[in-house]
Amino acid sequence: MTVKEKAKTGLRGSRALQNALDAVGAIGDSGFVLVPSEPSPEMIQAGADAGNVSADIARAVYRAMLGETS
Repeated sequence: MTVKEKAKTGLRGSRALQNALDAVGAIGDSGFVLVPSEPSPEMIQAGADAGNVSADIARAVYRAMLGETS
């Protein structure tokens, strides 16, 4: 059951929760995704495997894509 379906049935949460869900939905609708600021070990390994690079390079690429330097 989606949030909109729950709203139609009267099973609603707080206004703050609805606003948060609407914001997350708008982010997804815009083509953006939310990602963790620190990649998991599995994410690093997947990037290393995909790029045929070391885990350190995969981690550096991830941070660069987030606009971090160091």
